[in-house]
Amino acid sequence: MALQTTEAFVLRTYSLAEADKICVFLTKETGKVRGVAHGARKVKSRFGSSLEPFTEVSLTYFQKEGRELVSISTCEIVRSNFYSAARDPETAGAFSYMAELLTEFLPDNEANERLYRLVGAVLEAIEKESDLVLVLRYFESWVLKFSGFFPDISRCSSCGGVASASDLIFLTADGAPRCQACSDGRGLAVDPALRRVIKDIFGLHPTAFSRSRIHPEHVSQLGGINYHIIRHALERDLRSYVLLKQYSAG
Repeated sequence: MALQTTEAFVLRTYSLAEADKICVFLTKETGKVRGVAHGARKVKSRFGSSLEPFTEVSLTYFQKEGRELVSISTCEIVRSNFYSAARDPETAGAFSYMAELLTEFLPDNEANERLYRLVGAVLEAIEKESDLVLVLRYFESWVLKFSGFFPDISRCSSCGGVASASDLIFLTADGAPRCQACSDGRGLAVDPALRRVIKDIFGLHPTAFSRSRIHPEHVSQLGGINYHIIRHALERDLRSYVLLKQYSAG
């Protein structure tokens, strides 16, 4: 039985039996980890409010060989984002959406410190009451990039031609970028202005990006492209995405 200690973000929790919870964490040292917090559902649980979504914690757990779920020993709050989540339904919905994205796209037990830092930076941007829609577009793009799904829109995947500053790029159903000639103008169009927005995403801190002046049409287009890729990769909708859209519409 190995004892592990690491910083982590709480992603999701599920009820287990009468008093326990299954918890999903994004850890700094070992990536995504699933574990059991015994007694977490009790009124006077030793875990207190440390298992709220996107709370950053100092996590200690036991790992038994051959067991998928670890046993959580201690979970102490480093930074709480409870008040951000409770600010309004849309922010709470955004937290749920971000957690589901990470849960679905990240493999278990595969460390990615850059992704861990990304989550911290995005939470910082939300705490500063940045434009939530822009922060989510930023987050989606980076998660897809880390997962290997975000396309390289600088060149055509068919002929290998490099796109010039004025060229249109078209994305196929599976997200592959094609030039005008190879695509025959079919697919999701990415114009030069939208390509500059995407370049900013991968070059700026989320707080700085969320303060950018971006045309609403480009924000909508990027959201459509990202979710098209997400849905194609998972072959289904995310439940939290549907809920988030309802909050936004309201």
